[in-house]
Amino acid sequence: MNTFNQESPMSRADQRAQTRQRILDAARARFEQDGFEGASVREIAQEAGVAAGTVIMHFDGKAELLHAALFEELERALDEALAPQAEGVPFVDALDAVGERMFAAYTARPTLSRVLLKESLFAPAPWAERFVGQHQRVHAWIQARGAEELPPDALALFGVAWLSFFTYALLAWAQGAHPSPVGLLSRLSRQHLAAAAAPSAPWRQGELG
Repeated sequence: MNTFNQESPMSRADQRAQTRQRILDAARARFEQDGFEGASVREIAQEAGVAAGTVIMHFDGKAELLHAALFEELERALDEALAPQAEGVPFVDALDAVGERMFAAYTARPTLSRVLLKESLFAPAPWAERFVGQHQRVHAWIQARGAEELPPDALALFGVAWLSFFTYALLAWAQGAHPSPVGLLSRLSRQHLAAAAAPSAPWRQGELG
């Protein structure tokens, strides 16, 4: 028998990672279809092709499943959104592109996203810190990408403002109050950036504190 033509067996760590991913994919599907309260660990396990006990071995209940499912999806969206862009793209247009890609992760799964927004406001450790870390990634990108637009202190404040605008637009969409969160975020951020860059801006007058 020619052993060189045989595929190497999957390691135990690889098998565990594959099982975990199947569980997360199943959880996203069930949460999106049935909502957080309507979905059950048993149904998630059945869709993933594993026993309910296997789900509990990987995740400590539905709440952790929810946080893990959306956190990893948002991480992928952030990786794409914050990837290097083509040279010459204006800062404000780059901001629009980041917002659009981030919103796409939420609008692709509207039911699941609304549940996550509710649950993540009071997420327990370590998820609270992880979600804060995602905001910090965006803030760091804004400070690096916009370094030629504003001085560091003013840019740091703009980064906080942009994240606040993003959250506001996201909540407005989730509540059905605004159909286009991307457009709303763009208008708010462009208006704020224009004011921050104006000759009468507080930082130009030495009033930034």
